[in-house]
Amino acid sequence: MIDFEIFILILAYVIPMYFANASPIMVHGKTPLDFKKNLFGKRVLGDGKTILGTLAGIFFGSIAGFIFAIIYPEIFLIIPNYFLLAVLLSTGAILGDIFESFLKRRLGFESGQQWFLCDQLDFIIGGLLFSFILIIPRFEIIIVLLFATILVHSLTNIIAFKLGLKKVPW
Repeated sequence: MIDFEIFILILAYVIPMYFANASPIMVHGKTPLDFKKNLFGKRVLGDGKTILGTLAGIFFGSIAGFIFAIIYPEIFLIIPNYFLLAVLLSTGAILGDIFESFLKRRLGFESGQQWFLCDQLDFIIGGLLFSFILIIPRFEIIIVLLFATILVHSLTNIIAFKLGLKKVPW
């Protein structure tokens, strides 16, 4: 059974990362991060990673974390620098997704092609790695985040695909 403090910590981590990851779908922009440049004959990232989407992800993930802290100010008793953590989680989530996209291009994946588990966990791993700058989360929180994200991310991507917000259901 998960106790209340662990549940709150899971939410404190999930909210900024999930909002950061979802925001570029809604606010994607036109200008690609890679400015349509190639590296060794392949696009660096692809059209799906845009400047506006990147900034929107970091912004909305951070704002979601700030709102969480307003709703549950006791988070500062557990994580005194929670505002900074929310920014780190959001930034890491976006950069994790971008890095995974870069790796996919280098490994020969086409834009939109599925890379099982990596597509689901890239933003969580990126967010967690960035959070290490400030705090290393408890092991059980990392495990719950990873396993829950596989399920939740897959389900939300299917919904976004059905709603026409994504071109592929992963």
